[in-house]
Amino acid sequence: MGKTTKKQTKYTSRAQLLEDLFAWNDLFGPATKEEQYRESFQKIYARLLRSNGDKLPIAGFIQKNKLSQAEVWLLLRVSLLHLKRMLPSLYEIPALMKAGEVIASNRELVSILLDRKSALFTEGIFALVGGRVELKRNLFIIPTIQRKKVQTKKRVLNPQRVLAQLNKYVIGQDEAKKRVVAGVFEHLTKCARAKEGQRFNKNNIFISGPTGTGKSYMCECLAKILNLPFVHADASQYTQTGYVGMDVGDILRPLANEAKNGKLPISIVFIDEIDKIRQGSEQKGGAASTNVQAELLRLIESTFYRLESRLPIGKSVCKIDISQVLFIVGGAFENLQVKHADKAVGFTTEPVATNRILTADDYISYGMMPELMGRFSYFVQLKGLKKDELRKILFNPYNGPLQQYKELLHTSTQVPCEVIEHLLNNACERHLGARGLHQQVGQLFQEAFLENKVQIEI
Repeated sequence: MGKTTKKQTKYTSRAQLLEDLFAWNDLFGPATKEEQYRESFQKIYARLLRSNGDKLPIAGFIQKNKLSQAEVWLLLRVSLLHLKRMLPSLYEIPALMKAGEVIASNRELVSILLDRKSALFTEGIFALVGGRVELKRNLFIIPTIQRKKVQTKKRVLNPQRVLAQLNKYVIGQDEAKKRVVAGVFEHLTKCARAKEGQRFNKNNIFISGPTGTGKSYMCECLAKILNLPFVHADASQYTQTGYVGMDVGDILRPLANEAKNGKLPISIVFIDEIDKIRQGSEQKGGAASTNVQAELLRLIESTFYRLESRLPIGKSVCKIDISQVLFIVGGAFENLQVKHADKAVGFTTEPVATNRILTADDYISYGMMPELMGRFSYFVQLKGLKKDELRKILFNPYNGPLQQYKELLHTSTQVPCEVIEHLLNNACERHLGARGLHQQVGQLFQEAFLENKVQIEI
């Protein structure tokens, strides 16, 4: 059966599946419309294929044995009749054939029932007794032992494997990716050793690079690969305490609900637009950016942080342990020009690749506080994306712009070569990197979302 364009939810519990099955069974009868019956079954079938087999055994059984549409129908139909106690655990084959005409042909149903090598029989689910189908085992029961094993299973993380996974999603920036992965794994190692009673200073990461080169995207992908909580914050929207606006401490609020015994879990907080709060720039409400940097310094260097919880009446302050939170800050620093002995290097309007790496002193001269820059162990510099790198991003099969829209629209339509070249040339001229490329591809496909064939369920 082909993919459905409708939004599907995963079955994670027996009760959720049974609720849909009972509703589907109510459709069954002589007055049932075939189209309505088929559509209802296909919803259940699609959701089962997207379900977690560890939580719902019947979903895992279907995926493992690659059951056909007709086999899934037989399994659900007989199981449902048994669960509702409409009939004994035996169901006559002729009645089953008549009820299944809408889903599959009689020839297909008979071939399955006669095939003793079918997973329905080899796994001991069904048995044929005197022209009747007997249900031998109930797959709707969730085994508690299996669920406990999944919860206690530990993951072994390997830097090289993580880097290989990151390379699938982030094109180019090879040296930058290596340094970021190294910094994150150093943080993970320190968190593991801290459980043994040792204490370490955190190794926060500072990333700079032109707009659209993948600063936030790289960190977000890395957090997903490592299955770590991730927070993306914009430094320009925070003000110093006492001024109208958001306090720096609000950055931690998305993680507050995950704290255990007053300690936040191992997580990554990415603070973007750090260059917007350099010395001399002004925040909204008249708050000096230097003061925001000072409060950000207090957050980054602290092991414990006093977080105010906003209540309808009054405030309460709780002290939380943030020693396991890795802070990564990023900014474009587009106007930064650093003069060296032989020539000036840095970020210009052109995506120039340079072998020189900017240092903490360069950012301090730009307007960043020396105390703040002293809290970062890794300085990572991203380069502007060239046309061949933008082309790889465009056709990336994992999360490229074209792939995303083809999956959304469920289409295999190929974009003409001349359109591709126009998109790439335009992205290079605008100097917006991958972000500008995504915008242009979105404009290319926006008309398709107005067509009648695109339908969704919410």
